Amino acid sequence: MGAGNHQCKLTGMYRKLSILLILSGLLQPAFGQVVFRSLEDVWKYADAHNIMVRNARHEVEKAHYSTKQSYGALLPQVNATGSYTDNLALQTTLIPPGAIPDSVPGRYRELQFGQQFVYAGGITAQMNVLNLQNWYNARIAKQTEEINKDSLANTRKTIYQQIATQYYSYLLMQEAYRLATQSASIADSVYQSTNNKFKEGTVNEANVDVSKINLERAQQNQVSAHYQMLIALNNMKGLLGLSKNDSLVFESSLQNNLNLDAAGNFTEDPALRIALLKTKISLSQYRAANSAFAPTINIINSYTTQRYDKTFEPFSKATGTTAWFPADYWALQASIPIFTSGSRLYSSRRNKIAYKESMEQYEYMQKQSAINDENVRLNYQKAVAVLGKAEDVMHLSFDNYMHISYRYQSGIASIDDRLNAFRDYIDYQNQYLNSLSDMLVQLYLVKIRQQSF
Repeated sequence: MGAGNHQCKLTGMYRKLSILLILSGLLQPAFGQVVFRSLEDVWKYADAHNIMVRNARHEVEKAHYSTKQSYGALLPQVNATGSYTDNLALQTTLIPPGAIPDSVPGRYRELQFGQQFVYAGGITAQMNVLNLQNWYNARIAKQTEEINKDSLANTRKTIYQQIATQYYSYLLMQEAYRLATQSASIADSVYQSTNNKFKEGTVNEANVDVSKINLERAQQNQVSAHYQMLIALNNMKGLLGLSKNDSLVFESSLQNNLNLDAAGNFTEDPALRIALLKTKISLSQYRAANSAFAPTINIINSYTTQRYDKTFEPFSKATGTTAWFPADYWALQASIPIFTSGSRLYSSRRNKIAYKESMEQYEYMQKQSAINDENVRLNYQKAVAVLGKAEDVMHLSFDNYMHISYRYQSGIASIDDRLNAFRDYIDYQNQYLNSLSDMLVQLYLVKIRQQSF
C-alpha cells in the first residue's frame, strides 16, 4: 500500500513537471516579442530606443547646460580668499638720509618692517556692467542649443527614413513571397503535366525544360523573398535597439499601408531650420567680433582683513599681539581697446564673410527645398499611376495564361503557347513588384515630409 502511494506521488510529480514544461514551452515564444500595428508605432518606439536618437537627445541636454553656463558669465562673480604667510626673513627697506630721526647724514638706513606671521581673508565681488562679448556669447550658446534641438529632429528624420525602408521592404517581400508561392504552385502543376505528356510522347523534351525553368524561377523568387524578409526584420531590430533573439511582429497588411493623403501639408524640413539658425549664429559672431572694439566696464567691491603676529597663533583671541585690520573698497574699472595689431579687425571681416556665405546657403536651400517637395509629390503621383498599370498588366497576363491553358486543354492552343504565357506572367509579376517597390519608397518620402519633428 505504501509503495502504491509512493508510486502515485511520483506519478503526480511527473504530471506537474510535464505541465510546467509544456507551459514554459508555450510562454517562451512570447518572451521578447514586440508587436507593431503601423509604421507610426515603429517610429514612436524608435524615439525611445534608437541609439542615434538617444545620443542626439543627450547632445541637446549638454547644450542646455552650456547655455546656462554662458548666461552665468553675466551674473556677479563672488570669490572668497584666505591666506597664511610665514615671513622667514622680513624684507629690508632702505630709508634715505633725513627721512627719520637719528639718521646718519649721507647714509641710507636699513630697516625691516612687518611681522613674521600674516593671516588674511576677504571677499571680492565683480560684475560686468558693460561687456558686449559676454552677451553675444550667451546668445550664440542659446542659438547653438536650438541647433542641437533641430539636429535631434534631423536625426529622427533620418532614422524614420531607415525604419520606413525596412518596414516597407518587409511588406513588399511578403507580397513577393505570396505571389512567388502562388506561381511556384502553378509552375509545379504545369511541370508535372508537361512531364507526363513527355512520357506519353505528345510533347518534346524542350517543352519539359521550359516548364522546369519556369518552376525554378518561381521557386527562386520564393526563396529570395523569404530571406529578404528575414534580413529586413534583422535590420529593423538593429534600428530599434533589439537583440537578435527578440521577436518582431507586424500586424498591419500591405493594403492597409497604401492609404495616404498626398495633398496634406508638408512640415518644415529640420535641415532648413538648421540652416536658418546657422545664419543667426554667423550674425551673432559677426556682431561679437565688432563688440571687441567697445569698452568693457566692471564694478568691483573688495573687503579684506589682515592680522600680523610675531608668534604662530592664528586662532588665538587672548594671546594675539595685534588686531585684525580691515580693508574695503569699491572700484569702477574700464578697459578701452586702442591697438590690437589688427587682429580684431580681421576677425570682424572674416565673420562678415561667413555671415554672407551662410545667408546665401540658406536662401539656396529654401528654393531647393520647395523644388524637392514638389518633386516628392510628383514622384509619388507617378509611382501610384505606374503601379496601377503594372498591376492591371499582371492580372491581364494571368488571365491570358488561364485562357490559353483552357485552350490547351481543349486542344486548340499548343504547349508552347501555354509555357510562354506563364513565362510572360512571371515577367509581368516582377515588373509589378518593381513598381510596388518604387511606390512604397515614394510613399514613405511623402509620409516623412508630413511628420512634425
